[in-house]
Amino acid sequence: MKDKFDRTIDYLRISLTDRCNLRCIFCMPDEGVPLLPHEEILRIEEICAIVREMALMGLKKVRLTGGEPLLRKGILDLVQCLRDIPQLEEVTITTNGTMLKDLAEPLKLAGIRRINIGLPSLDPINYKLITRRGDINKALEGLQKAMEVGFHPIKINTVLLKGWNEDPIPFLKLITEFPVEVRFIEYMPLGRLLGKDSFLSAHEFLEKISSLTEFKETSSTPGNGPAQKSFQLPNAKGSFSLIAAFSDHFCPKCNRLRLTSDGEILPCLFSHQGVNLKSALRPYLDSSALRLKILEALSLKPKEKDLSFSTQRFMAQIGG
Repeated sequence: MKDKFDRTIDYLRISLTDRCNLRCIFCMPDEGVPLLPHEEILRIEEICAIVREMALMGLKKVRLTGGEPLLRKGILDLVQCLRDIPQLEEVTITTNGTMLKDLAEPLKLAGIRRINIGLPSLDPINYKLITRRGDINKALEGLQKAMEVGFHPIKINTVLLKGWNEDPIPFLKLITEFPVEVRFIEYMPLGRLLGKDSFLSAHEFLEKISSLTEFKETSSTPGNGPAQKSFQLPNAKGSFSLIAAFSDHFCPKCNRLRLTSDGEILPCLFSHQGVNLKSALRPYLDSSALRLKILEALSLKPKEKDLSFSTQRFMAQIGG
C-alpha cells in the first residue's frame, strides 16, 4: 500500500482491548477508562477479515497491543488465524509481561516469534508506583519464561519519565546479563496524563549513559518500529536503543496504520480523524466496502504528526 506521499504502508498495530490489569501513569488514569460495550469491540473473525483484506493490499506485519492484549479472550485463536494468512510475514505482540508466565509457551506454539515487554522500572517500589498496582516479580517471571521458550528478539519497552526511571544503571546491568534489547522510548503526551516536567528526551538520556560507560552504535535489530538508534556495551549479551518518539521527526519513514479495538483505523497516533470499519463488517462482511474504507483511511495519513493535537483518548485506548 502507498499513501499520497508515496510512503509504503505495510505495518498495522491492532489494539485488541481497552482493558488492562495495570494503570501506568503515562498510559491510563488511576480509575481506568470508560470501557467500551462488548458489542462495540471487534470480534476475532472481524479482525482476521480486516487483516486478510489489508494483506491482499500489501500489509506484511501486524503487532497486537492493548490495553493488555493477553486479557483478550481468543487471542491464541487470533494468532493462529493471522499466521494462516500467506501474505503476512510477521505477527508480534506487545505486553506488560505479567501474564507471560502462563501464556508465553502457548503464544510461541500459536506462531508468535518476537515479543516486546513493557517494563518501566526495575526497582520494585518505582515499578509499583508507576504501574499503580503491578508486581515486578510477575513481570520478571514473564520475561524469564519468554527467554526460556525461545522468543527472539525480546525487546523491553521503557518509557522515559523524569524523576521516575532516570537511572540507566539497572537496565545496563540487565543487558549485560541477558540477550534482550532495552528500548528507551520518549513519553508521548496523549491524554495529558503527565505534565511537561515529566518529559525526558532520548538525547538527555543518552548523555546520562555516556557519563557511565562506553558503547558503540550498531545497526538495529530487525523490527517494525520507528527510526531508532541501537547501541552495544562491551561484552554485553544484549543491547539498548533509543526511540525519540516525540522529539525526532521520523514521519517520512512511517510505515504504519493503527486499528482500535472498536474498529477505527487511525492513520497516525496524532490523527484528528479515523475511519470506522464496522459498517463493512456487520451484519455481514462486504469486502469491497471494507477495501474502500481502508483506502479512505490511507488517504488521511498526514505528511507529519501534529504536535498541537489534543485527544480525550488515552494511550491504552489507542494501542500505542
